[in-house]
Amino acid sequence: MRVTYLGHATVLLELDGVRLLTDPLLRDRLGPLRRHGPAPDPATLRRLDAILISHAHPDHFDRRSLRMLEAPGRVIVPDGLGTATRRALKPSNGAEVTQLASWATTTVGSLRVTAVPARHWRWPLAPRVRTVGYVIEGSTRVYFAGDTGFFHAMDRLNGLVDVALLPIGRWGPHPGPDRLEPVSAARAANVVGAKIVIPIHWGTFYPPGFERLWPRALREPPSRFVAAAARAAPGVEVRVLQPGEDAEYAAA
Repeated sequence: MRVTYLGHATVLLELDGVRLLTDPLLRDRLGPLRRHGPAPDPATLRRLDAILISHAHPDHFDRRSLRMLEAPGRVIVPDGLGTATRRALKPSNGAEVTQLASWATTTVGSLRVTAVPARHWRWPLAPRVRTVGYVIEGSTRVYFAGDTGFFHAMDRLNGLVDVALLPIGRWGPHPGPDRLEPVSAARAANVVGAKIVIPIHWGTFYPPGFERLWPRALREPPSRFVAAAARAAPGVEVRVLQPGEDAEYAAA
């Protein structure tokens, strides 16, 4: 398995010969937010077997980024986001769009993909679309949390997760109950029983000037998460990837 962290919640997962991309956000700006570091090159993201979308917020469901990608085999989205996704894709892509409710399952090649619950506020322009995460099962079992706060039903994932991709940051200085931050993400890592955690959703997008006024939320989440995980989940191995970095993992 190879994991490439492309920034924010965008991860290229290559597992058992299948290429999956999560929540593609490939632009250098989104509204008032600016990307720190280079934007991913869409040319390196060809031959995707599937794209996984966690929810309808524009920093996770970015129509322009979807149009940058050439012919993904499938796009898997939460229930209710299918029509908007079909409209967002290039007509020439011909990608199959699959909608999944929580605990519904589909297959991509040899992998089993299950949508799992998440706790996150709904986008007002798509109020019927719930937020989900995904568990991808092959020779390694991967939990992509997308964007979520901590919730007690996370313990239903215990025994299903080898590697967890957990959000630990945000684009502004204000935390909220509907998103993980370093301490609550460490608690989540322990509850889901992950062996390895790769922090995501940090260090990528920030309003211009905020890095001078409030630099901690942009730069410090990984070190805070490592310290919190040492206390709350001492058996978990944390592997921090900077945006653009990748790493390989062998199945246990």
